[in-house]
Amino acid sequence: MGDVLTRTGVVKAVQGRMALVMTRMEPECEGCKAKDACFSLGGGGANTQVRARNTAGAEVGDIVTISIKGSSLVKVSFLVYMLPIIALIGGIVIGYWLSRLIPVDENILVALFGLLAFSGVFVWLKKKGDRLSDRREFIPEIISRQTPKQQILPADLACPVK
Repeated sequence: MGDVLTRTGVVKAVQGRMALVMTRMEPECEGCKAKDACFSLGGGGANTQVRARNTAGAEVGDIVTISIKGSSLVKVSFLVYMLPIIALIGGIVIGYWLSRLIPVDENILVALFGLLAFSGVFVWLKKKGDRLSDRREFIPEIISRQTPKQQILPADLACPVK
């Protein structure tokens, strides 16, 4: 998957080499079942703050375009959504297999190992997520910027020109 996903937003703060960009939820996000949980490119509500690498030298108030590789989003989505399900199924299978070897109620071992594997993968994901958040491929990047034109305020209407 070589697609690059892009979103437009406004820079709210610059912190060293990173910028905080306010993005709006895009129309294609409306049909997504995970729209409330997705914060990678602004899918979590009407407005979302996204931390992006400021490679374009954007300043506060600039209108910017941020991007991230689609393959990076697929990798993260797999880790977040599929890995817990796989761990749960694996824990259930191990619990079922152990119930044949140990004289304990099958339901207890299946539930115990399923829950242990399911919760264990979230602990692992938290640690892995902290490491992945530092990797360049998983951080959105500002690819272009546009400085908004200064607004010219209208003349004082209380003092008409003669």
